[in-house]
Amino acid sequence: MFYTAPEQIEERVKVIANTDEGCIVETLDGYAINVGPCDFEPDEYIIAPIDQKLKERAAAMNPTN
Repeated sequence: MFYTAPEQIEERVKVIANTDEGCIVETLDGYAINVGPCDFEPDEYIIAPIDQKLKERAAAMNPTN
């Protein structure tokens, strides 16, 4: 097993939901990602660090994008 460091960039994202597990946001290219605890309400736009490797894995699982 090997370690791969996260490759994070900050993106403007829309908060979809604020749950006990953290804020679920949607990136501008349509990926839903949990960014951890936050104090924002749904439909707000925020700047959040997004792990690009999560987006790569999601794209690999859904080849129709």
